[in-house]
Amino acid sequence: MVIISKIPTIDEPETGIVQFLFANKYKIPENRPLLIDSLDTNRFLTFAQIKKLTLQFAAGLQDICKFGKGDVLAIFSPNQYDFFIPVYGAVAASGITTTVNPTYNIEELHYQLSQTKAKVLICHEDNIKVALAAGSQAGLNKTNIFVFGDKMVDNIHPFQSVLIGEREAVLEDLTSEQCKETIALLCFSSGTSGRSKGVMTTYFSHANLTSNITQYAAFDKNVFNSKESNRMLTVLPFYHSFGLLVNLNYGLHFGTPNYVLKRFDIFSFCKAVQDHKITFTTVVPPICLSIAKHDIVPNYDLTSLKSAYSGAAPLGPELWKETMSRLPNLKLRQLYGLTETSPVAMIQPENKMLPGSAGLLFPNMTAKIVDDDGNEVTKYGERGELLIKGPNIMKGYLNNPEASAESIDSDGYFHTGDIVLINEEEHFFIVDRKKELIKYKGFPVAPAEIESVLLSNPIIADCAVIGVYDNTQATEIIRAYVTLKDQSTASEEVGKSIMKFVAEKVVHYKQVRKIYFVAEIPRNPSGKILRRLLRDIAQLEIKKEDINKSKL
Repeated sequence: MVIISKIPTIDEPETGIVQFLFANKYKIPENRPLLIDSLDTNRFLTFAQIKKLTLQFAAGLQDICKFGKGDVLAIFSPNQYDFFIPVYGAVAASGITTTVNPTYNIEELHYQLSQTKAKVLICHEDNIKVALAAGSQAGLNKTNIFVFGDKMVDNIHPFQSVLIGEREAVLEDLTSEQCKETIALLCFSSGTSGRSKGVMTTYFSHANLTSNITQYAAFDKNVFNSKESNRMLTVLPFYHSFGLLVNLNYGLHFGTPNYVLKRFDIFSFCKAVQDHKITFTTVVPPICLSIAKHDIVPNYDLTSLKSAYSGAAPLGPELWKETMSRLPNLKLRQLYGLTETSPVAMIQPENKMLPGSAGLLFPNMTAKIVDDDGNEVTKYGERGELLIKGPNIMKGYLNNPEASAESIDSDGYFHTGDIVLINEEEHFFIVDRKKELIKYKGFPVAPAEIESVLLSNPIIADCAVIGVYDNTQATEIIRAYVTLKDQSTASEEVGKSIMKFVAEKVVHYKQVRKIYFVAEIPRNPSGKILRRLLRDIAQLEIKKEDINKSKL
């Protein structure tokens, strides 16, 4: 069966994303602070300042960096209150922005710079040395590298002092068709099955972005609205599609003051909610775990926090209940989406939050659930892979037409790789994952990438990597099964050395958390790793470990 959204159809916008965000549909006061440094509230940008600085930045790119149509600007930084300026300044200059994980090492950053052919790089003082080294390897002109802030770092100028001048760029008018075809953002993704080289880059048109905001507005108008008493806290990273496209885009469109933290920690989170009377935030399950379990939470007044969305990974019913029991005024609602859906495809309705449900489908979207043979299921409650279609589905994967064709079929349906079922009211439930990706604290990790790193270690003959859910961290962790060339050398110390070997080559969320030595990696006759068998073995190992702990 084909599931059609129950929400009334929207008129899809026919304008560029910058024009859309600056149109001020909700009559936001021009002097309202909308982007605020949570730790230093004297650092903020009003709606008028955001517009002006974005267009000035765009002009600076054009005039100083000779940045033009289709050129790419990369942002390599943790959250900053003025993150919006370069993100949409590049788009306002008729270019494209790609956001990069600020903890990437030189090789990982170099890969993304090379793949996107970035012409300009904005970094942060925390990672400027990595930025300079990777930029040099990618052939990036050093004069086109800038830093956030107001001071020079390692002879690199802040973009504020170089690119912000008097002239304001003139926005390019785009036809309806151009909005659908012109790329605005390139966000990292691991695709539906991952690739050995690492991330793939998902590219979004202007229409993908404007449609998703409009879809959300038709679904849920109570969380984001133009009342100044509504205050949002951003702790999720802006380089990730969830933080970028929900916190930044939705917030600005509705005029919700957005208090920005550089990164999450439970102390800063609680203090910010208390001090700024935060009413809304976005979270992932590990953050929910901190709220539910940490001893310091009761020491703060968090009663202002009325609403939160949880995404990036499934939120278990028990943790959902525990989190709300700690914050009795909170309605914690799960949403579902992927980078490829720009990013939200469904949200739990406020008036019917079902434990474990991912919610209802956004307007202008259709979905199918198919079995292993590609046949549509015919009954409610039947499991199968979720296929979804709508104006918010990405254009494709950059430089990878094969992966794009595999992910989006000839009928326009995106194959999510998630196994779902729906009830008779058409609430979706994510019950498993067909694809091989591991979700560590919401970040996608391709097993093949970690296996490639492991196999570069001269002592390893074969390996396989899986994700195993850890209740104590509310996330999957990366577990590696390793066959040594000399199996007699297997030991706890060797396991630690292998984990250290991987840690030195990958970003933190891709690190192996557990090593198990095995005589042979299970494979089918064609050589494909039997990960399902390894996951079954892992569950038996977990039960055995739990029994041993209970005996202590």
